[in-house]
Amino acid sequence: MEKKQLSSILDGKVFRIPDYQRGYAWEEKQWNDFIEDIDTLIDDKINSHYTGTIVIFQANTKITDTYGTKRLEIVDVVDGQQRLTTCTLYLSIILNRLIALGFSDYSVEVTNYLYHGTKTKLQLNNDTANCYFDLITKGNINIEAYSVHQKRIVEAYNYFQGHIENKCSSLGDNQVKYLEDLYDAIIRKLNFSFYAIELESEIGMTFELMNSRGKGLSSLELLKNYFMYWIYRNINEASEKEDFTNMVNKTWKDVFINITKCNGDEDQCLRIVWTLLIDHVRKNWDGYNGFKSDKVIPIRHFIKKSQEETKKLLEKIIKALSVISLHYSQIIRPTEENCSASEYKQLMKIRRAGNIANYLPLLVAARIKFLANKVKEKEYISLLAAVEKFSYRVFLIEGKRSNAAISSFHNWAWGLYHKNYEINSIVKDILSTINYYSNEDNFRSWLLKETDNWYEVIYRALKYTLYEYELHLLETEGKDVKPKLSWASISDSTIEHILPQNPDKNSKWREDWSKEDMKSYLHDISNLVLTNDNSHYKNFEFEVKKGKPGGGHCYANSDIREERKISEYKKWDKASCEKRRREIVDWIISRWGIKENIAK
Repeated sequence: MEKKQLSSILDGKVFRIPDYQRGYAWEEKQWNDFIEDIDTLIDDKINSHYTGTIVIFQANTKITDTYGTKRLEIVDVVDGQQRLTTCTLYLSIILNRLIALGFSDYSVEVTNYLYHGTKTKLQLNNDTANCYFDLITKGNINIEAYSVHQKRIVEAYNYFQGHIENKCSSLGDNQVKYLEDLYDAIIRKLNFSFYAIELESEIGMTFELMNSRGKGLSSLELLKNYFMYWIYRNINEASEKEDFTNMVNKTWKDVFINITKCNGDEDQCLRIVWTLLIDHVRKNWDGYNGFKSDKVIPIRHFIKKSQEETKKLLEKIIKALSVISLHYSQIIRPTEENCSASEYKQLMKIRRAGNIANYLPLLVAARIKFLANKVKEKEYISLLAAVEKFSYRVFLIEGKRSNAAISSFHNWAWGLYHKNYEINSIVKDILSTINYYSNEDNFRSWLLKETDNWYEVIYRALKYTLYEYELHLLETEGKDVKPKLSWASISDSTIEHILPQNPDKNSKWREDWSKEDMKSYLHDISNLVLTNDNSHYKNFEFEVKKGKPGGGHCYANSDIREERKISEYKKWDKASCEKRRREIVDWIISRWGIKENIAK
């Protein structure tokens, strides 16, 4: 290992990021640390700064390629790609600005350190190569970034460019010296520990330690690295190795795009793959490390599983990842374009009800079967409805822990994916499990016999119930138009107490309501309604709140269907509350009750 400056490292070689490496991963913390290091070299007149390690794989048989008028050796970057990418991005902004200011002599440095024609000194892997080339050659000209790595590299460029522009604008005529000092600091004052590996076996001992100073790898990125290295080490035939490599690159590109589209979680998606393909038992989940075990994808000790069996499972996982990530994305963030109307409706309900992570393996397995025409749509929708009912009864009403019945849901997912479990049987099991956690008789008795403090005690259920009630009214009475109040906007300020929480001392409210009844019904669901006009109602009398059509902010003139139904009451007293309560309770029982379903 030797100490080298960037000018020496980049001289005479082309650096290639191997496919088993992740894409660009540094974020604002690392960018800011890098900028501060460079500025310190200038401001404090320090001669050098240790930046980290760069490890390359330099084969005994050299691989070369033309670069301008030269033939340069191509080496693989084993460790240090984040630092090299960041340095060259920053350098491109500095050089392009100096050239734009009329200092054309710096054009030769672009060739020395960045690119010549269409070839770059640093060749990034998979989906970032073209994005990187456009940035260092043209700047950020509204580049569209699709994958998470593309977005990071564009954001890094914008971050560095913004810093330099702000600094230069404050320096005025002195900006040229600052830019030249920046250039000198990056090329000559950054010191790296440089090491060349000559044996392939050494790569396996170092690639998981990449970027030890910077941002850690995600489980999904680590898995790609591991799979690429498995292919690199265990597949000898060149065309087969190329086919596997291309399959991994395409799959991970699809996966990152799918997860980015839904703003999903890489580890969550990976766990679905594990649950459906490897092991549905929760305690056996060990993240990325589980895939590396001798039982799953051993890299060298083929004792519990042969190399050929391992290769088949590897191929199966790679292919499944692409499919599963697509369904994961469309379940996490459904759109009307990628779902049928009934599926979209049910998936949105599940999403709003919450705790969707529990059901993801089952939902993905069911969607795969449905789109493969192995499950009828009616059966698939009945499963989605049962899952939503579970969320409502077990989590929202009963307040059970978020992992309630998760082992059962994973078992059902495994059975559906592998053993062709009948969906109708799974639906029946879900309903029975609901009854275990939320006894049907007790649920109905609670609804029918008691008022309760929905507003303060079971607020989690109140929001969802009122929103679903609004959707029900719009569907049955309002020609199924879209609600005027979005789910995301519902809060304390959008839930109206019809009987006010603090009626005036001399108001009619206190004449129509006894203290006991007021206390009993105030926070019950019968006295609560969604609204867009809470701030206008205050503690007004019912006649004022009720209003009349065309009368400004009032129930009768509301865009919200359940408010308009309140305006149909002549007065708001205990009897009115009880009448509305019966209507809502009857609807809740028909909507989330299960006794009839279990009997079937």
